[in-house]
Amino acid sequence: MTRWPRILTVMASALCGLPAQADSLDHIGTFTWSTEAIMGLSGLELSDDGQTFHAVSDRGWFLSGVLLREGAQITGVELHSYLPILGGDGLPVAGRRTGDQSDAEGLAMGPDGAHWISFERWARVAQYDTPTSPAGWIADHPSFYDYADNRQLEALALSPDGHLYTFPEKPQAAGFPIYRLEGETWVIAGHIARRNGFAVVGADFDASGALYLLERKLSFGLWWQSRVRRLDVANPATVETLWTSRRGAFDNIEGIAVWQDAQGLRITMVSDDNGNPNEPAQFVEFRLLKDQAKP
Repeated sequence: MTRWPRILTVMASALCGLPAQADSLDHIGTFTWSTEAIMGLSGLELSDDGQTFHAVSDRGWFLSGVLLREGAQITGVELHSYLPILGGDGLPVAGRRTGDQSDAEGLAMGPDGAHWISFERWARVAQYDTPTSPAGWIADHPSFYDYADNRQLEALALSPDGHLYTFPEKPQAAGFPIYRLEGETWVIAGHIARRNGFAVVGADFDASGALYLLERKLSFGLWWQSRVRRLDVANPATVETLWTSRRGAFDNIEGIAVWQDAQGLRITMVSDDNGNPNEPAQFVEFRLLKDQAKP
């Protein structure tokens, strides 16, 4: 009888030595979009087939186009429209840099083409019927005013059940608040714990309702580092880290779009060039690998 505890201990030790199984992201390509006409890309949405894209820039512009592909790789960008984002009065927000109404950061699109944009500096979320429509007003949550300038509503995502979510770059004491729009009112549906100094910059849902959270941090003031975590917004205490970049491997990645091809789930991300010609925008793509061994 005394052998069994010893045998079980040996078996447990052996199992603990095996690599854990976890989903991860596999980098499949990066396309550098060298253009002086476009700067400050932040929010990103892709069509179901990963071809058509929509994006917003933090200079107050809405752009649409097509990602040209050869197999799994992006080989070019075909720009179809480049339109000013409008305020509630129908005038371009790009003309109002004072008091900065133009700092568009997050983008979420519905199946009918209606979309929402989140803004920093003058922190708010606005609704648009079309890209040429004036902004529809949504009442702010009182805590939108509590964040430091340029640390406000970076990420926006529409869930498969039709709920709109927004996330600030800076956490509260309890973590990053999960703002959910209920009717015409924002509520805080929970908090996501901050880990290792990363800040939220983008978000998107997959078809099952899982939320993919894009985060970044600037290491030693020199190198950007990015991370993607996945969670269920109804149970934010359980969070998976799918990918963390090496410091300086990519530029300032801010936008994320989740889509599906014949082989499985794909993620496309876009970087903000910060108006620096030496840091052109990058489209960075990944494929989700299921249950890969993780040491």
